[in-house]
Amino acid sequence: MRKLQIEWYGYFPFEERVIRNKVYDRAGIYKISKKHKDGSLKPFFIGHADGIKMKLLEHVTSTDDSCVTRELKEGECQFRFAYLYTREDIIAVKKALCARYTPKCNVKEEIPAEAEEVEINYN
Repeated sequence: MRKLQIEWYGYFPFEERVIRNKVYDRAGIYKISKKHKDGSLKPFFIGHADGIKMKLLEHVTSTDDSCVTRELKEGECQFRFAYLYTREDIIAVKKALCARYTPKCNVKEEIPAEAEEVEINYN
């Protein structure tokens, strides 16, 4: 099994000004987590995009009734992200993250079954 060392950035408050100041519009992966009463963070969505800054900003401004939008309105949320350079790495890391955290807003069918199994650092 291939190992990938991920350089994570964050945890940052999920706010438009923070996203604009901290994130470049490059390819990568991100986790959006909700802060619980005990201070722990649990990811409720794992996302990826060719331009993660724009994708994160879309979440901030979304008015749809998606699971992600509802979660963002219901408490303190934070995000963490990593830049990745190949589509294969992005999909493999997303698969690993979804397997570990089972985020409630991700649809299982979004992860290609043929995505490579990789070992990553989660934090």
